[in-house]
Amino acid sequence: MDIQYKIIGGDGVEYGPATLDELRSWILDGRVAGMTRVWRSDLAAWSAADRYSELLPDLARLHAAAVAQRARPCGFWARLAAYILDRFVLAAIFVAVWTPIAEPRHWKVPEFPQVITAASAEEFRQQAAIWMDHALPIFYPIFLVYDVLLTGRFGATFGKMVIGAKITLVDGAPITYRRALLRWLAARLSEFCFFFGYFMILTNPEKRALHDWLAGTRVVYTR
Repeated sequence: MDIQYKIIGGDGVEYGPATLDELRSWILDGRVAGMTRVWRSDLAAWSAADRYSELLPDLARLHAAAVAQRARPCGFWARLAAYILDRFVLAAIFVAVWTPIAEPRHWKVPEFPQVITAASAEEFRQQAAIWMDHALPIFYPIFLVYDVLLTGRFGATFGKMVIGAKITLVDGAPITYRRALLRWLAARLSEFCFFFGYFMILTNPEKRALHDWLAGTRVVYTR
């Protein structure tokens, strides 16, 4: 025989019996909270809803959604400051990795010509193209690991930690490593379309960039 449930609603009235699926739908509808009194047929006893392990995932989602609604979205200028801070950190990491790789191979950073002529400008362009061919295959893996590991573990890169912000899923749940990777890839699209994806933060009340929409994330203040 299937286990049946009853609850004492906020109005003090007893509701049920109901199946587990029906009870879960009541949680999502906001009719059942952690302290709601719930009766289970096999126990023949009343306990708070959060004492039943089968109800905890739905109660946790409900709590995360409530927190997400109260969270204040992080705006464009704060996120720009975090973006710049992260680029400084990445530059320092890149130099530390690049130097021991580049020196034995005599890979040099192109020097801007002191006198700009058509010939010197063309030479600088060629040197820059060669440097980019060497640098980008080193920079982007560093960038990916930095962003995905920090975001997946802490919900924020160093820059976002400094401004007191973090990345969550739309429902307020913590971001996973898989979603962090998806967001990083989507952010490259935001950059490659002339940073238009970032300027979308200015155009919607949730202050979500293009990559936030694509990855199902949002950036909110933690304090």
